[in-house]
Amino acid sequence: MNQPERTVYQGQKLVAVLEDVTNGQTLMKREYEVLEVPEDGNFEQGLKTKLVDEQWVTPQAQELHTLQEGKSDPAKTALEVTKFAWEFIKDNKAVSNAKDTTTSVIIKDTDPLDYEKAREGKSVDVRFYVHDAWIKDWILVDTTSRLEGTYYATPSKPDIAHGHYMPSVHFNVVKIHVGFSFRLDAHAEVTEPSNLGSKDNVQPQVKIFAKFKVSWLDSNTHTAAFIANGVNGFRFAGWN
Repeated sequence: MNQPERTVYQGQKLVAVLEDVTNGQTLMKREYEVLEVPEDGNFEQGLKTKLVDEQWVTPQAQELHTLQEGKSDPAKTALEVTKFAWEFIKDNKAVSNAKDTTTSVIIKDTDPLDYEKAREGKSVDVRFYVHDAWIKDWILVDTTSRLEGTYYATPSKPDIAHGHYMPSVHFNVVKIHVGFSFRLDAHAEVTEPSNLGSKDNVQPQVKIFAKFKVSWLDSNTHTAAFIANGVNGFRFAGWN
């Protein structure tokens, strides 16, 4: 079938790729076939596609939701996540308002400014992109982001339980490109905090899921998982 090089068409194969950029490792590929194209060419309303192939680099990469959390005792530690969900990409653009895109993992009824001696940290850069199966340099959607913030912070007031907390946690969108009239949105979801330490030496930990949604991939959401820990900082944990 002879098709214009840069026109999405029925029968075309598109590949969604998820990778760890920092370590140069591709973790997963999903291949979709375009079943139907909107007559008006408005891809933001969605293409009709079907998943025809899925390849994981390792079995471990697929085990996203089996991450082990420590046991939490909210009554003893009173840990609080100040924001459980937020958008960090909206209508193809990174959300730049730090107040809307930042959370904290601290003691309830305290303020991030009540903590001191924090360290800055970040996860590896993770990339989600979609390209044509045959013309691999034809990239339709491309975004790179990472989880970053401050951790290892200790209380500056004696009435706050000793430990190492996270006054600031947010996603940094390093790069974003969305071609044609497609639409990319992404939001973060945070789990309830766990205390991996003790009531006298608190070590909070949360899982954070970054969920990327491309309007035309049959509403399929691609999820990147991260772990934020008050002592160890931020790390990438896998894709789903």
